[in-house]
Amino acid sequence: MDKAFKVIFILGFALMVIVAILVTGNTATKPLTGSQVAAVGIIAILLLVIATLIYEQFPYSVLGKPVKEAQKEEQKV
Repeated sequence: MDKAFKVIFILGFALMVIVAILVTGNTATKPLTGSQVAAVGIIAILLLVIATLIYEQFPYSVLGKPVKEAQKEEQKV
């Protein structure tokens, strides 16, 4: 599970870099437009949504947190 999750985010980060390169072109002399910034920002927001949905579905032990730590956190609440 954790490996697949990491692969999704590595691919998402690579996609962000590629989209940024394609969308911005040569902006060394001119500022970015709002649509250029939004094109890359949407990918980051989608990655955060995917992370939230995936992490909600699994208990602590599946995600790499020790069960003892999870129990301590539950007792505090």
